[in-house]
Amino acid sequence: MFNEKVIQYILKKCIKQNSKVFVNISHNWTVTENRNWCYYTGTDIDFLEITNEDEIIAYEIKGMRKYKGKRNDEPPRLYEGLDQTLGYLNLPYVMEDMSGQSKFNGGAFDFIYLVHARKEIDFSEYEKRVFDLVPIGFIIFTPDGKFEIVKEAIKNPLQIKEAKDHLLNHLDTLKNFSIESKIFKRIREEGERYLSKIKK
Repeated sequence: MFNEKVIQYILKKCIKQNSKVFVNISHNWTVTENRNWCYYTGTDIDFLEITNEDEIIAYEIKGMRKYKGKRNDEPPRLYEGLDQTLGYLNLPYVMEDMSGQSKFNGGAFDFIYLVHARKEIDFSEYEKRVFDLVPIGFIIFTPDGKFEIVKEAIKNPLQIKEAKDHLLNHLDTLKNFSIESKIFKRIREEGERYLSKIKK
C-alpha cells in the first residue's frame, strides 16, 4: 500500500541531502539532571526537516488507506489532516518541571505542509480557496513516487523565535526519531519494498 511510511521514505529521498530529518516525533518526556523540561507534541509530528539554513519544516502525511465498504485503496478524504497541521503552528510545547505550563507562547516551525497521497496530481479550485485562507502548504504524492507542491506554505504566523532557537539547540533530544533510529529503519524497509515493486 502507498501508505505514510512509503511517503516518508520517498520524501526523505526528495529533500535536500544536507537536511536533518526526524520522523514520527511523539512526546519527549525524558527529564534528566541537566534538563528539567520536555517536549510535548499533542499529535505526532510525521516528518520534520531542518535545512542547512536552519529552517524548520514540518509535514503531516496522509497515505492511501482501506475505507469500510471500499474494495480498493483510497486516497485520504478531503481536508483530512488539516486540523492536525493547524495544531503544528503552535508546536512543540516546551513543558517545564512536568507542570503542564508551556515555556513559550508560540511554535518553533517555520513552514508546515499537509501531504496527501492521491491517484493523480489534482488540486481543485474549491480546495485552493480553503488553503488560501491558511498558512499551511499542500503537497500531493502519487503512487508512481512523484510529488508536486500545489500550494506553498506561508511563514508560520505563530512562530516564536525563542521556541525555534530552543528546538535547534536541543536536536540531540530527538535522536530516537532520527534516520538512524529503529523507527526509520522500518520506514526504509517498507519504502524500499514499495519502490522495488513499482520499478518492475
